[in-house]
Amino acid sequence: MKSKGCPQLKETPINNMLSLNARQQGAVLLWAIAILLVMTIVGVSAVKMSITGTQITGNSMFSMLVFQGAESSLAKTAKDYYLDTAVSTLPLREMDVDAADLPKEMATNGSLKSEVHIAWQGYDGCPITSMAISTSVSPKAGGVACQRFNLIAQTVLQGTGARTTHSLGVARLGPPLHVTLTH
Repeated sequence: MKSKGCPQLKETPINNMLSLNARQQGAVLLWAIAILLVMTIVGVSAVKMSITGTQITGNSMFSMLVFQGAESSLAKTAKDYYLDTAVSTLPLREMDVDAADLPKEMATNGSLKSEVHIAWQGYDGCPITSMAISTSVSPKAGGVACQRFNLIAQTVLQGTGARTTHSLGVARLGPPLHVTLTH
């Protein structure tokens, strides 16, 4: 007599797929997680490199801004008015240029703040080779001398760490100190 239990299932393609799926036990899931992990690491690295590149570009821009600010401050103060004022400031013959006289530069992240100091360095002989000079500074009248000045500009971009210090040497023709001119 045959038992009346479960009938035997015939092997069919559908039954084979069901038994195949039961045997995999999550191998595809593990591979998918591993690939996602690798892609996440690559993505995070790319974002970090992009942020670092942006910071380098910004710092380079700030550096150029303070460089140009210092140079424009030196160019503005290397004029006769400021040099004459520094010479007339006794006994040291030096001065700080008023901030209102310096160029004002605005930047996206702040403003440039410059300070310029002018110091008279003394007299030196000037090597003049081919220049027309008046008789009041001719060699018979005592010759000519160069007044030497040192201009130092310090510029800071407020709101950042960008700063620079530039100096400029200026020589200006003039009569030597011991010569008095009469008109």
